Amino acid sequence: MRLRSSAVSVVLTVVATLALAPAAALSAADDSVAERLQALSAFDADEVLWLARCIYSESNRPHEQELVAWVVRNRVETGFRGGSYRDVVLEDRQFSAFNTPSTRRNHILQLDAHSRAPGWRRALTIALDVFEAPAEERPFAQTTRHFYSPVSMRGRGKPHWAEEATPLSADALGVTAHRFQFFDGIDVDARALAEGPVRPPSGAEAAGARRTVDARTLRARMRARSSGRVARPVSPGVRQVTRPNRP
Repeated sequence: MRLRSSAVSVVLTVVATLALAPAAALSAADDSVAERLQALSAFDADEVLWLARCIYSESNRPHEQELVAWVVRNRVETGFRGGSYRDVVLEDRQFSAFNTPSTRRNHILQLDAHSRAPGWRRALTIALDVFEAPAEERPFAQTTRHFYSPVSMRGRGKPHWAEEATPLSADALGVTAHRFQFFDGIDVDARALAEGPVRPPSGAEAAGARRTVDARTLRARMRARSSGRVARPVSPGVRQVTRPNRP
């Protein structure tokens, strides 16, 4: 009986240890996110929260969330639809989750640094990674400022701005075309081109901004960035290009 009791005790100890391991890992990840947010200014920390809310509303897949985050960052850095992450995310008719009052919108707007909603901590980490990432890790041109999700638009036509446009290669970006399509240069019309193209960052940053990185490399970099804090680059001085009819 003593041997049997000892064996049961060992088994229970092992089970308890295994049960605590994921919780300990989650706690460590939460601490890392909290430390990174605390290292930012109050304004930047709030900006990260708005970026996280946006990508959380658009997808539950990390790689898709990362690409959406870069589209939002491109808009902010070029002054398209707003000069801050909050303004860009809340711009009318741009991100569907924020368009009209709903239970879902209320839930998303309440998410903050302390929320524990499923998938939220991961979205917050991805938002931090993209917010702080060096410009050379941009996965597409800085003029890539539009996307839409065909799967979320069943029964509806594609956006009018996408009707005559060619999306970026889904294979190159590591996404499924029926889930997400990304577009470059949609907001650059004939008048804007006559005035001059949108200027990307100069020098080495310009080359990096227009380089397409394969999906495997993007995911590897995202994991590497999550292991330590990197400095946020200075937003490049790119002038805003306006369009008479909003896409």
